[in-house]
Amino acid sequence: MMAEPSEEDGLRICIMRDSRVYNRHLKKFQNNYGRPMYDMCLKALAPSIELKDSYNKKEISYRKYISLFRKEVLNKQKNLIQLLAYFATSFNITLLCSEKTFDRCHRKIIAEECKKYQRNLELILR
Repeated sequence: MMAEPSEEDGLRICIMRDSRVYNRHLKKFQNNYGRPMYDMCLKALAPSIELKDSYNKKEISYRKYISLFRKEVLNKQKNLIQLLAYFATSFNITLLCSEKTFDRCHRKIIAEECKKYQRNLELILR
């Protein structure tokens, strides 16, 4: 979320359940970079707080996390993900959350799910 924005980011979408964590940084971010931290927030694409906490506390494996995330978010938000994938064919979309890396983050899961609906999408994970 706090990474320096790029012109290539396009539409910056926060997919955190609780974006209030960053609200205190919004003005500083705006002053530093001349743009809002994110353009819109889609909490429906975030894991529940309980699921995120279970994973962060190592109560469940990453494999189990993905399985539960699929039931909790991917299966319920297919239409939203399809729409996101469709828009991503016309302009860049950057998914944002609090994780510093994407390797075990729901951003990657959502991006890969978008690719299932729009096979020609180019995913750039950073």
